[in-house]
Amino acid sequence: MEGGRRWLLARVGLALLAPLAVVLALVPLRAHALNTNLALVLVLVVLGAAVAGGRTAGVVAALSAALSYDFFLTVPYGSFTVERGDDIETTVLLGLIGLIAGELVERARRSQAAAIVRRRELDRVQRRAELAAGGERPSRLIALSADELTELLDLKTCRFVPTPPPEDLPIFTHGSISVPGVTSEDAPPGAAALPVRAHGRDLGHFLLVFPTASFGIGTSTDAKHAAVALADQLGMALLRYQRP
Repeated sequence: MEGGRRWLLARVGLALLAPLAVVLALVPLRAHALNTNLALVLVLVVLGAAVAGGRTAGVVAALSAALSYDFFLTVPYGSFTVERGDDIETTVLLGLIGLIAGELVERARRSQAAAIVRRRELDRVQRRAELAAGGERPSRLIALSADELTELLDLKTCRFVPTPPPEDLPIFTHGSISVPGVTSEDAPPGAAALPVRAHGRDLGHFLLVFPTASFGIGTSTDAKHAAVALADQLGMALLRYQRP
């Protein structure tokens, strides 16, 4: 967590300083080149910051580029006052480009992350199906499912309990997390139950312990669906094993 925060600050700092450095390098050219051409150079810098650092870096780079362009490359120089309408439009456009580019990059990254989650879930489903079809012992399937749930939901701990979910524990479902009016005092903070069912039969539940006392409410929808699908698949495997 601390390393991620430092990396974010480093990206934001670079996004802040890079446009300023480029503008200072362009100062000798301001009397010989059109301002629109100089602005195009800054557009490339802003786009690069957005691609490298995402929405936050793109916004910071856009603001830095717009202010630096206004201060160093527009008449009167050394002032945030802009005399020409074209320069005002260029300054505003620099800011908008950074905002739009950063948002597009952020959406692309979210889509890529969601695709990775779905691909991993397909791999999990296939692996469990192969193990179940091959007659793998229930204890092995349960242990594998617990490990995958821990990774998928970023849990502190996860263990299987061969009894129906208790009424005083939050229930982890596809949609919202069902939290009872009175929760168990014996359960760890942030614990929730993921039922393992098959054809209407309760075969047990996973006790999920989240890092914070949120019961997994903030978990992404894709991860919730994947976790419930995992439990349902395990339930079918356990039910087949119990049948004579």
